[in-house]
Amino acid sequence: MSRNRIIISPRGNSLSTALHELLQNKDLLWTFTYRDIRVRYAQTYLGLAWSLIQPLFGLAAVFILFFKIAKVETGGIPYLSFALSGLVFWNYFNYVVTQSSSSLVNMQAMIKKIYFPRLALPFGKSIVGLIDFAVALLLLFIANLILNQPVSGLLVFPLILLLTACTALGIGTIVSAISLRYRDLQQIIPFALQLLFFVTPVAYPQALLAGLIPEKWTWVIYLNPMAGLLELFRGFVFGTAISPLVWVSVAMAMALFLTGVLFFMRTDKKMADLL
Repeated sequence: MSRNRIIISPRGNSLSTALHELLQNKDLLWTFTYRDIRVRYAQTYLGLAWSLIQPLFGLAAVFILFFKIAKVETGGIPYLSFALSGLVFWNYFNYVVTQSSSSLVNMQAMIKKIYFPRLALPFGKSIVGLIDFAVALLLLFIANLILNQPVSGLLVFPLILLLTACTALGIGTIVSAISLRYRDLQQIIPFALQLLFFVTPVAYPQALLAGLIPEKWTWVIYLNPMAGLLELFRGFVFGTAISPLVWVSVAMAMALFLTGVLFFMRTDKKMADLL
């Protein structure tokens, strides 16, 4: 006697199909997000206070290293405000890349058993990271008020946040898919992010980095999306100059996102076999 077999599989490899499927299963996305938030702060004495402690320690570190020791000049902008304006987006980028890169490997038991929109795993990490981002943005708002710096320009943060999320998810989805076959990438990512931090103008002005390379090669800096996005944000907040080359960074952010999601979807059908 024959049995009917039901096979559940992804609907397709297109970007629109992937995002539509994710939207249809938004309850699953919120479930993963809620679970990650609970796990992150479970059995911790300070709980959500870590969202405040971490950016403060990061700010203290760059203040000592770049301002006190390296004597970095910020063109009249108080260094605390300047550094926070970079850290608020860098910390979010760093968290999403790190967490989304390992999201598939960490959930391999579930992936082997059932099918669900796997994009919910890395995308959920980008939502969890908004908690720390909101705290850091509030710190920047308070610092600007205290130091008599503009606060109206902070309203542009949704655009920069969206592009930062696209960049981080693009990298995270690519790494997470490749990590199914090559687990060494999980060890490389932390070192790569540390290196990227120092070549990204998070704690120092863009002009300082541009001064280290020939003028005709300045565009290479903007191949790093975070470089252009931070310059764009600071231009709106502090009124500093914005190079037309920031659009290279914007294009790179969108290209990374599209490439990452499409590559992720191409790997989707054989994920259970690779784990």
